[in-house]
Amino acid sequence: MNKKIIASVSIIASLAAFTTILVANAQTATTTPPVPSSSHASTSLPLKSERQVLQVGPEGKVVMHGKVASVDNGSLTVNSWGGPWTVNVGSKTKILPATAGNDLTKFKTGDFVGVYGTVSKSANWTIDATLVRDWTYRQTVTQEQKENVQSVHKTMKAETPRNYVGKASNVTDNSFTLTVGGTSYTVNVVSGTKVIDRNRLNMKLSSIKDGDNVRVWGVNTNGNIAASIVRDVSFPATNTR
Repeated sequence: MNKKIIASVSIIASLAAFTTILVANAQTATTTPPVPSSSHASTSLPLKSERQVLQVGPEGKVVMHGKVASVDNGSLTVNSWGGPWTVNVGSKTKILPATAGNDLTKFKTGDFVGVYGTVSKSANWTIDATLVRDWTYRQTVTQEQKENVQSVHKTMKAETPRNYVGKASNVTDNSFTLTVGGTSYTVNVVSGTKVIDRNRLNMKLSSIKDGDNVRVWGVNTNGNIAASIVRDVSFPATNTR
């Protein structure tokens, strides 16, 4: 009887020791680093969190956050972990925010950016980007939109003109023709006139094209409108709000 008890205790002790070894091995095993997903690149990051980030997966997929050191034709140099990285921006690379119009020249030295892509196999410290986002530019655009909305509301409250909506033509340096329901008006633009685009960003009067849908807030005197606000709702073609 005693021999059976001793044997049972020995078996239980052996199983417990074996289980402990398995748990220890599982805890000390090296795990494969996760592959960055595209959702990481599209997640908005508050500008105040300007932390450098560099995540590289086993297949070379990379997510990087850093500051622009220089902007070249078709590429950026971004300072992040490890030093300066060359970021190749091709025709298929998505450039954000959308208000940049896929134009890399909107990026400036010192801007905080996020990059998603693949580490180049042919050049050191180089990323072939599929998406590049400029958080600094986005913040600047957001602030400009906010200020223009406030300015427009303030002007509309302070004055007693009316709103005219029609199609533009005959655009010059300081005026254009606005056709509203078959009636043509001459819209005069002075230095204090606020000229904005569809996204409520500042634009030049010369950028208004014949046939654009335009809204004018101003005072009409015998067919001449002294404009306080001119908004081209046809430019740009894509609404990014």
